[in-house]
Amino acid sequence: MDRCRSEQLKQIIVLSEQMLEQARALEWERVADLEVRRKQLVIHCFQHPGSAQDAPEVATCIRKILRLNDEITALGRDCKAQLGGELRAHKLGRAASTAYLSCTP
Repeated sequence: MDRCRSEQLKQIIVLSEQMLEQARALEWERVADLEVRRKQLVIHCFQHPGSAQDAPEVATCIRKILRLNDEITALGRDCKAQLGGELRAHKLGRAASTAYLSCTP
């Protein structure tokens, strides 16, 4: 594989690992910023087709990136579910408070 593509793939993996680290820290804005950078790099990396002999190495890198994406997605899904539960609890508390206040003389 040519050195440029190899370096780009390594950097894509590094950015993916940083995204996972930030997702674990619940820094979702930072995850989004890193995703923008990673997407640009992916576009440049795959702008031109590679050779058939490079396919196994590229496939290995892509599998690693997809595994990292799956972890990030799972964390995002868990966070979304937790926030949804907190929001429902908050709304229920507000409704109860409103109902209580409407019954008080």
